[in-house]
Amino acid sequence: MSQPNSTHSSLNPVMQQQKVIIPNNNGEKLVGILHETGSVEIVILCHGFRSTKESDTMVNLAVALEKEGITVFRFDFSGNGESEGSFNYGYYWSEAEDLRAVIQHFSGTSRRTSAILGHSKGGNVVLLYASKYHDIPTVVNVSGRYDLKKGIEERMGKDFFEQIRKDGYFDVKNKKGEVDYRVTQESLTDRLNTKMHDACLQIDKNCRVLTVHGSADETIPVDDAVEFAKIIPNHKLHVVQGANHVYTKHQTELASVVLPFIKEGIHKVIMKRWDAQSRFFFDLFEVINPPAPSHQTKSSKVRLTPSTTQYRTKRTLKMSQPNSTQNPVMRQQKIIIPNTNGEKLVGILHETGSVEIVIVCHGFRSTKEDDTMVNLAVALETEGISAFRFDFSGNGESEGSFHFGNYWSEAEDLRAVIQYFSGASRITSAIVGHSKGGDAVLLYASKYHDIPTVVNVSGRHNLKRGIEERVGKDFFEIIKKDGYFDVKNRKGEVSFRVTEESLMDRLNTNMHEACLQIDKNCRVLTVHGSADEVIPVEDASEFAKIIPNHKLHIVEGANHNYTSHQTELASVVLAFMKEGLHKGA
Repeated sequence: MSQPNSTHSSLNPVMQQQKVIIPNNNGEKLVGILHETGSVEIVILCHGFRSTKESDTMVNLAVALEKEGITVFRFDFSGNGESEGSFNYGYYWSEAEDLRAVIQHFSGTSRRTSAILGHSKGGNVVLLYASKYHDIPTVVNVSGRYDLKKGIEERMGKDFFEQIRKDGYFDVKNKKGEVDYRVTQESLTDRLNTKMHDACLQIDKNCRVLTVHGSADETIPVDDAVEFAKIIPNHKLHVVQGANHVYTKHQTELASVVLPFIKEGIHKVIMKRWDAQSRFFFDLFEVINPPAPSHQTKSSKVRLTPSTTQYRTKRTLKMSQPNSTQNPVMRQQKIIIPNTNGEKLVGILHETGSVEIVIVCHGFRSTKEDDTMVNLAVALETEGISAFRFDFSGNGESEGSFHFGNYWSEAEDLRAVIQYFSGASRITSAIVGHSKGGDAVLLYASKYHDIPTVVNVSGRHNLKRGIEERVGKDFFEIIKKDGYFDVKNRKGEVSFRVTEESLMDRLNTNMHEACLQIDKNCRVLTVHGSADEVIPVEDASEFAKIIPNHKLHIVEGANHNYTSHQTELASVVLAFMKEGLHKGA
């Protein structure tokens, strides 16, 4: 085994570590190191016999997973390393209960243990855990022993059994003749009575198990790995050629085998969640957004909200409770992000714990609190995807002055948001914008080619149009004369000012030319209402003509704000994103 204080290879420059102490069922403190990436998924690593969380294999695998954006926890079993308790020779099931305590701890902090991995004795522990508890989808057994009756004489010597029968214990000494640890008759019996064969037959067929073993393992023969492969139902075997028991020269290859298996498992869990939720998706919306009674007018606003008692009793997925019926999201957090001008952009994070996040962008003179913004965020959240809706600078709660144009400036605000979440180890899987926000996400995609899915909801293709309709026919004449034009509301109060500079900014923003620069691998969906009274549906058709990887969906009868079509809008957008996740897998 690797020594606890051995020098780690270049694989282990961990980014962020935090010591976490977790009590086991006996009240002993288990000490571990959390490699925090911010992911809701977490992988638990279990060390081997007479080893610790600081072994090369534990540290290197933790760092490799961490680099993939997956949070990892490596810990010392009781009686090992920094953890409390006395070391015991056997006690395989006891260590499985230590693992249980760790998993329950993180479950209580809204983390999902997506995989458990153990090396050597730790490999046995994770298999025993999976045989008793059926709550972990992916298990990795690295060089575990199949027959625990074997390997004892090789480690202790031939006179071991005779002496332990005589004295009731056996002191194992190191090369210096010093007592390293004691094997009692009780602990020996515990090991001999632990039947890996019988336990592995109890592992659920839906639990994915990977066994990795070195062909040159000098401690546990590779034949043991083959025996596991014979009896575990959903099993994959990988033999690392030339590797010894501690993978001294094969740490990189070990990580390269383990990581794809764990990542594939996480992806399957996400897809299973998608499929399970999609089966009742429309039922969900019927519950939370029932058909309007006959007296309801078309102008009535509707917000999707998973907060009704009927929905709470019907749902099958773990969801946080909403704060109120007016505030339908599961868990909200206000986040402030500086843009490149130092202005504070204020947004609401709908946190589900997913690594993926979708950024939602509001339209002209709107805010993150617009019904469309909130409803899309809730729909995404219901599907287990974190969403962030924010105010562009000069709008809502964000700092800065409102400008009539500034399309590219808003694209840069979006850039600041995406970079912020990237720095927090989140992956922006999609950007969605409504109206002017639709133009902002398309402009972003034309300049930065790092987002695989873009959704343009009712954006304008020709920005030279729609100005007179909004501000009046005498607009151009006044702005040429005075250099600005004050747009007033129905009460005659100034709503906002259009300067000549901001007007020219809009007129010089060429959506046609920008869209030609969107990467062919970027999937773009344009959704538009057939009854849009602000931007004609023909604009959507123009986008469809020039964007290479484009899909167009017309919502029949929908106006610009989708007043009576919020559910259909959400279903179209989510289906497109779900398809994107499948293709990106």
